[in-house]
Amino acid sequence: MSNRNVLKNLSNSMITITIAVALIIVWLLAASPVSTRAEAYIGGSMLAVMISILLIGRKLKFREPWVTPLRIVSIFLAIFLTARYLVWRVEFTIGGFGLISLIAGLMLFAAEVYSMGFAFLGYFVNVYPRHRTPVPLPADESLLPSVDIVVPTYNEPAELLEVTLLGALNITYPKDKVHLHLLDDGGTDDRCNKPLIAEQSLARRHVLQELCLKLGIAYHTRVHNDHAKAGNINAALNNLSGELMVILDADHVPTRDFLTKTVGFFLQDKKCFLVQTPHSFINADPIEKNLGIFHDSPPETELFHNVIQTGLDGWNASFFCGSAAVMRRSMLLEVGGIQGDTITEDAETAMVLHAKGYHSVFLNESLSIGLQPETVMSFIAQRVRWAQGALQLLYFKNPLTLPGLKLTQRIAYLASFSYWFFPFSRIVTILAPSMFLFFGVMVYDATTEQYVIYGAPYFLSSIIFSDFIYGKIRWPLISDVYEMVQTPLAAPALAATLLRPRKPTFRVTPKGEQMDKDFLTPTVWVQYTLLLIVSVSLITGGWRWFEHPGQRPQLIFTMLWEIINFMIVAAAVGVTLERKQRREEFRIIPVKPIPAAMMTGTKKIMVEFIDLSANGARLIVMDKQFSTEQLVSTEPLTFLFKSSLHKNLLVSIPATVLNIESGRVGVQFQYRDMQQKAEIVDLIYGDSQHLEARLERRRKRITFFAAYLYIAKKSAAGLGNNVSFIAVQSLRSLMENTHKLFIVRARHWWTLVFSGRSDC
Repeated sequence: MSNRNVLKNLSNSMITITIAVALIIVWLLAASPVSTRAEAYIGGSMLAVMISILLIGRKLKFREPWVTPLRIVSIFLAIFLTARYLVWRVEFTIGGFGLISLIAGLMLFAAEVYSMGFAFLGYFVNVYPRHRTPVPLPADESLLPSVDIVVPTYNEPAELLEVTLLGALNITYPKDKVHLHLLDDGGTDDRCNKPLIAEQSLARRHVLQELCLKLGIAYHTRVHNDHAKAGNINAALNNLSGELMVILDADHVPTRDFLTKTVGFFLQDKKCFLVQTPHSFINADPIEKNLGIFHDSPPETELFHNVIQTGLDGWNASFFCGSAAVMRRSMLLEVGGIQGDTITEDAETAMVLHAKGYHSVFLNESLSIGLQPETVMSFIAQRVRWAQGALQLLYFKNPLTLPGLKLTQRIAYLASFSYWFFPFSRIVTILAPSMFLFFGVMVYDATTEQYVIYGAPYFLSSIIFSDFIYGKIRWPLISDVYEMVQTPLAAPALAATLLRPRKPTFRVTPKGEQMDKDFLTPTVWVQYTLLLIVSVSLITGGWRWFEHPGQRPQLIFTMLWEIINFMIVAAAVGVTLERKQRREEFRIIPVKPIPAAMMTGTKKIMVEFIDLSANGARLIVMDKQFSTEQLVSTEPLTFLFKSSLHKNLLVSIPATVLNIESGRVGVQFQYRDMQQKAEIVDLIYGDSQHLEARLERRRKRITFFAAYLYIAKKSAAGLGNNVSFIAVQSLRSLMENTHKLFIVRARHWWTLVFSGRSDC
């Protein structure tokens, strides 16, 4: 019997009791008094065991079933070292140096307790992640459920929607059982009657109605814009007829096997209300773009979508993420549709349905690809909305008290929502070492030897466990940089939400933004202030080393801590320099070049597409006898390639030459009909295996030291670019002001001379 079946046969309460008893035993062992030397041996031995487990896991390539017992042992070893550290912190490291030291020490300790608590919840979530495979569909198509695909939209351009809708039309499923609907909240009656936006809203409604007519899909709008996205979907819910409903964001293009791989779960489990798939993205987020880490480090979003969701799925607590999901419509109607009491309507809806006793599924296969926010401010706004929604859920529908949830689901949801308190913890951990280095406030009373015995094993155990669980998709310090970027705006927003939980409202995250010049984000001066504090702290620490030799035991690890803080804040400063971006559509680089024939006049030349977008491509000529210099700008071309939608069909796409650089030809497609564009959309987005292969290129493990060196290099480069930009802008501004002053003075003297006045 497999490990999954063993866990499935155990009752929920039995699993909880077993974990609780094991934790009590671990805690009692951690709190047992032993000598300092024994503690050193215990910590060292357990770290050695964890390192061995990590190496064995790597050797086994983290394959089941062997990796499960290794993971569970690693979890309990990490918990033991954490508990031992916590006991030591409480007993020996807080207070004894006055009131200010006590208050500062307690604030740091509270931040650490939050981190430890969140780590414990994370250990629980990752005890047994569930890795599912698609359930095959029956050969008899009459047994397949009917499906409505809905695409809610508010302010996204028609060009972006067209690509998403074409991708949805390309989905493989019986045509009489699937219907596509565009839900337009940007063309509601209210918006069409508001004087300031009426013309724009009416024009949008007309354009989208024409698009839907051209594609043969249903167009929906409503009277009001109540409850934002949730209200938009609910307004259409009763007008749908499908047993299942797919929800796709306006920028999420599905692969052609989206339904083939998800519908089977609903046939297998009549209590299944949701199948959620990962969110994957075609473009870099602003942190990846501004730090230059997009191509050589794993995507930041994959930690949640590839690891945390699979862990939550093991406890039947994986939740709806707003898009790239299939839901059972009857169950959704049972709870009144998409919930709207908070601004994270997706997680709220899933939790309410879980409380009804229904089941969710997380299928860890990328079956769609979307767009991420392009600017730092848009990125922060999106994350702040998620954070505020999580706090609202804890306030209005707390998983610990919501009737119907199992205990394990309560813990799993608490783990998901409690993460968003990180801005408060981040502020404390950034400023705490400065309190000691600046003012000598003892926030952490420990010698270097004591920290090596208690602190280092705890710190290293968390790193080793992280490497074991998600080292391939998240490197050390990456999360710290992302949190540091968000903290200046997230902290006050969350504080305001705690005081007035009903105030936050849903706002659409901007996508597909264009920037015609480099600029600094408004948070840059907050980050520079923190960088200044950390930098001066390090200088002051060097002074203390010589002036106060008695403090050297505390200075060693405090300075190391501050150096890490410097790297994190420097990277956050580097992120605040936004790079210009003029490209309207993002291109994908295929896993391998796509062969095609290029017809120019009477010549047929073999070429390969090396990158593609819905409107154009870049190619290289494979025929050595043909020179790209023979092509001229705007020259009409025709490309022939095999259809990925229809077997044995040769697709013909007209195009024109845009540019030729270093032997690579840029072309723009000139579609004659929507079917031609649908072929290109499928070529780019339709194959889920190609999508997964592109994502896999970025997933890789590196060592702890390599990760720190990587962030150090990126931080230095980002900070250098930022300082250079400010210097250049300041110099340019100075020269412009000097020039203006010179012109003004010259005109003044000219007037004096020619007016005949001699006094000046």
